[in-house]
Amino acid sequence: MKKVHGETEGIRNSLLEAIANLYETSVPQDQLWSGELIERVSSLSSEINREIALYLNRKGFITDVSVGDHQTVTLAGVEGKRSLNRLSGIRCIHTHPKGSGYLSAVDINSLKLLHFDAMIAVGIRDGQAQELYVGIIDTENGEDVEISGPYKPMRNNFHDLLESIYQADQKTRKTPLPNQPRQERAILVGLQTSDSRQLNGRSEAEVSFAELEELAKTAGASVVGRVMQNRNNRNSATIVGKGKIEELRLMVQALDADLVIFDEELNGTQQRNIEEAVGRRVLCRTALILDIFAQRARSRDGILQVELAQLQYRLPRLTGMGLTLSRLGGGIGTRGPGETKLETDRRNIRTRVSHLKKELEILRKQRGILRENRQKNNMPVVSLVGYTNAGKSTLLNSLCASEVLAEDKLFATLDTTVRKLPLDNVQTVLLTDTVGFIRKLPHNLLDAFKSTLEEAVLSDLILIVADASDPQVEDQIRIVDEILAELKANTIPSLIILNKIDLINAENPVILSQENRGIVEISAQNGYGLESLKQVIENMIFSNKVKVHLTIPFAESAVLAWLHANTKILNQSFGESGTLVEAEMEKSLLEKVSQYRTFH
Repeated sequence: MKKVHGETEGIRNSLLEAIANLYETSVPQDQLWSGELIERVSSLSSEINREIALYLNRKGFITDVSVGDHQTVTLAGVEGKRSLNRLSGIRCIHTHPKGSGYLSAVDINSLKLLHFDAMIAVGIRDGQAQELYVGIIDTENGEDVEISGPYKPMRNNFHDLLESIYQADQKTRKTPLPNQPRQERAILVGLQTSDSRQLNGRSEAEVSFAELEELAKTAGASVVGRVMQNRNNRNSATIVGKGKIEELRLMVQALDADLVIFDEELNGTQQRNIEEAVGRRVLCRTALILDIFAQRARSRDGILQVELAQLQYRLPRLTGMGLTLSRLGGGIGTRGPGETKLETDRRNIRTRVSHLKKELEILRKQRGILRENRQKNNMPVVSLVGYTNAGKSTLLNSLCASEVLAEDKLFATLDTTVRKLPLDNVQTVLLTDTVGFIRKLPHNLLDAFKSTLEEAVLSDLILIVADASDPQVEDQIRIVDEILAELKANTIPSLIILNKIDLINAENPVILSQENRGIVEISAQNGYGLESLKQVIENMIFSNKVKVHLTIPFAESAVLAWLHANTKILNQSFGESGTLVEAEMEKSLLEKVSQYRTFH
């Protein structure tokens, strides 16, 4: 007996045998169906209260029989399918028990995806077939489907329908295949629980979900569907409820989705459960961010840090990453270290992690040497930090006349960039651009990038750049402050820079109710407020510094060495009684050199 595929659990053996006997039925080549076949399959479908799908070839023989539940049948791939630039030579007849025979979105998408000759749906009421609808790929536009019907089960004349199939096949053969790979199609899933805070009229879950869509687009996905569920708490097995999982299973078929992205952290078991239920690759927000970083890392430092973060993320999830690790070059979420099978040896990954940490430590020491050289020149460091896409790189370019990559995308900058910023004819500071922050920033990523973020931790001043046009600007500043606190950089003097102020009008002013720090409004794009910003930076860094003239006796060379290490030497010459030094230093250091001061 040939096998019946699909959801067969719970069906009596006698009924399964009767369904399997459908394989013995054939349809004349000049017909799409026969009244006898429709009557038998409708009766069986009503008795089991599940859909039944039949695949028939052009000779009229049934090549596959599948059973679904009362809502849908998951259509398998067509075996022996011909090339992509012609129809498959297979038509699908399936039942809609207790429903209309009109084609659903899943039916239409399956017709296009699998290049069926025709998709035929049978509407059943009171145990009998009432109407049939037929979908055939449009001969004028291969992206559309022409639906005709309703037809009676006992129809004998199929000339027009067979001609439409023939014309569609001819049209498909003449249509060249696209050269460009298509974008991966993603469905986004969010969860709103009772503990979700309200942010400026929107829940934090909604704000995070909107960010997830931007992240997906940045990663290169085309967002084709969105699902948000309200629940009191998270389902321990699948995050969302059983009903939403079933809805997702239908959506991935109807929308031809390649992957499902959750705005939640998923453990390996949850990921495996969801993948098995929906039949598509599943990612969480963390994996998506890691993938973006893997795409954009350019420097050796950045590449190593991303790989370390990805390995640390994957290690505890190896037993659950079924579909993700089973596909070579599987697209979003699979870039980076290149782990390609479930049985990856944990010991090898731990060895690689250890090696990466040593490499990053070497690079950290090299940056430390460069930093010491800058400190010897006593050049203050100002760091740009802030939410991703707030305009940090654009501000760096505008202030320093540089050409650092600046795009209207999330995480356009990964690698720390340092440029000189002249403030006036004498004073100069170093301005550093750092990786942007975001809500739910992965801890593994933050840990891996701590060595790069040392520039911010060891700064003299931190400029928190914020997008003034974003309604959630105040909450974004809060998130940046939390991450700076985690990096132990919250004690460094900071200044709020409200960028993109040109996008704000008088009727919608920016109000930062919780701020007691200095605020400067600018537009990095058109240059508004930049001179004022430079003046504020100069005042904050140099207001507590003074210029002094010193005479250091030749016998006290240690004092001269201390001055070179801790102050900025403006001029140095030799006099009769010692070395004459003009230096700039912190006021707090004056007492240490008071005995050597000379006044002009």
